[in-house]
Amino acid sequence: MARVLDILATFEAYAKKTFVDSPVVRESRWKELYEDAHPEVFAAFYADQGDRVGRSAVVREMTLVRDRAGEGGPALHRIIDEIEPAVRDALGVAPTPDPLHVLMVGPYSINVLVGTMGDDVTVFHCLEWFQSEEGSRVLVAHEDAHAWHRIVLGLAPPADDAAWTAFSEGLATQVSRQVVPGRPEDDYFWFGHEGFEDWLPWCVEHRDELLARFRDELDREGTTDTFFGSGLVEKRWRVGYYLADLLVASLDRPLPDLVALSVDEGGAAIRGALDRMA
Repeated sequence: MARVLDILATFEAYAKKTFVDSPVVRESRWKELYEDAHPEVFAAFYADQGDRVGRSAVVREMTLVRDRAGEGGPALHRIIDEIEPAVRDALGVAPTPDPLHVLMVGPYSINVLVGTMGDDVTVFHCLEWFQSEEGSRVLVAHEDAHAWHRIVLGLAPPADDAAWTAFSEGLATQVSRQVVPGRPEDDYFWFGHEGFEDWLPWCVEHRDELLARFRDELDREGTTDTFFGSGLVEKRWRVGYYLADLLVASLDRPLPDLVALSVDEGGAAIRGALDRMA
């Protein structure tokens, strides 16, 4: 069984207590009634992610968030227990130490965060983003792969190394493809979220230009954010994930071999793939 810390009941208790209040009052009581009940979780979450600004949206959309958490919590328990052993087997890693999974409602800042809490590599699943059980299966496989990858590395990966980010994200996407096969292609990048139907066809159409630009900008400051974060490439968001999947697939190596590579080796593999393809 996977290790799961579920704090959704605390959120639901807070929501019931403040449901008739105004959003301003709900937000003012969020920390007192919810975060302060689990200080170790939120200290670790904010240390790795650091963004509280979306809290206002959560308290404004309380009914929607409660519905998502109510449906998503039981689904995530099932999914994590099913998916984690499959991810571990796909990567060929030892069963321990294993990641800790936290089920929570966050401040609409990130759907899943892989970080640390104490000595544990921890996957923080933020249920305010829950869309569907099928989309979440792909998302859990992707993020669980990141968690096991970090355990194998034994260190926090670099934050602004675009080559490494491409390797890491491409590996996680390849794991999700193997563990949750047969999903629509969009799911491996958008995990069941709607509104991105033209994203993948556009990336495919502009494949060569994207590869060339990524190769040329690989060592520039901010490239990681441009391709994988909040930046835009030709008004398109997160196109680096498409490239990462493409580049890691082109390596044509078993997943256990890839997860064993160091940060430098993974980055070098991406650079070599770009030289061949761009």
